[in-house]
Amino acid sequence: LNRQGMDEAMEREIARARRHNTSLCIALLDIDNFKKLNDSLGHKAGDEALVHLVRVTRETIRPQDTLARYGGEEFVVLLPDTPIDDAVTAMVRVQRELTKRFFLHKNDKVLITFSCGVAEIGDQEAASEALARADSAMYLAKRAGKNRVVLA
Repeated sequence: LNRQGMDEAMEREIARARRHNTSLCIALLDIDNFKKLNDSLGHKAGDEALVHLVRVTRETIRPQDTLARYGGEEFVVLLPDTPIDDAVTAMVRVQRELTKRFFLHKNDKVLITFSCGVAEIGDQEAASEALARADSAMYLAKRAGKNRVVLA
């Protein structure tokens, strides 16, 4: 999904989670060293790396989870009916899968990693507030050495 699709999915999932009194987590991930990848391999390779990340992520998350591009090299994953610890585990699983499935550029293996922040949306919390908490946690993951998942 694009940004508008993500906003619509988020509002729908928040309403459903509140109606059924279930948990909803949001993960914000950012590809590590993406500018360096673009600069060294070219923008076409950068685009292909984004497609690779999306493919691996979609194949690793559950069908009921939602993946959306947030902007640039940032993506959001909505994880309905998922307690926070399970959401962190799910995103670590995506990271591990990315380390197993290299991105190939001109027959060279390129490791793609991401830093991720995960937040559980509170009962009365606005989507933008939860997203801001996930964003802050993602920046903590970057500062802690990248290729990490940090709980908001």
